[in-house]
Amino acid sequence: MDVKWLFFDIGNTIYDETEADKDRVKTLLSNEDYDVTADIFYEDMIKAAAAYAKSPFAAVRNKYGIEETIPYYADKEKVYPDVVSTLERLSLKYNIGVIANQPSETQSRLEKDGLDRFFDICLLSETEGLEKPDRKIFLRALEQADCRPEDAVMIGDRLDNDIFPAKEIGFKTIWLRQGISCEQEPINNNYVPDCEVSCFKELLEILDNE
Repeated sequence: MDVKWLFFDIGNTIYDETEADKDRVKTLLSNEDYDVTADIFYEDMIKAAAAYAKSPFAAVRNKYGIEETIPYYADKEKVYPDVVSTLERLSLKYNIGVIANQPSETQSRLEKDGLDRFFDICLLSETEGLEKPDRKIFLRALEQADCRPEDAVMIGDRLDNDIFPAKEIGFKTIWLRQGISCEQEPINNNYVPDCEVSCFKELLEILDNE
């Protein structure tokens, strides 16, 4: 891809949320004798994500009539093992930014995990007062980067939050098909990414092939 900027999502793109999601489900179901197992609840979350539920966890809670909720603990997430080595390569060639629906403390997490050094700009929904798929947060990222949309690529795990809005603006797009949204299917051509990969390091085949 002939681009100058790479923009990344965070959840299930940089950080693996699988164990955090599963732990949240187990904790929820351990509090009461609910008529669903943790494995089935999580499988239903994958189905809800495929159906474009904004919050798969909330959607499945509603399905089973569970009013109780459990906080999501981001400290149970793990950086995907191929992220650092891949970003080290990509940062030699591209400017890199973040566009993510994340709380403001995510900036501190990136610093703690030694990832902030790769990102020239970082737009988080809580800090910006904007949330994907609102196009405004993508446009703000382009403005801060002084970059045209055709010179940027958006990389994320969700077709609805990452690929569709970025593509509408004119970004090139790469769907990182991992995590809970991996079974999403495009609703129409506007949801079809320019490229698709199944793990982070496969980005090098597309972006660092010279």
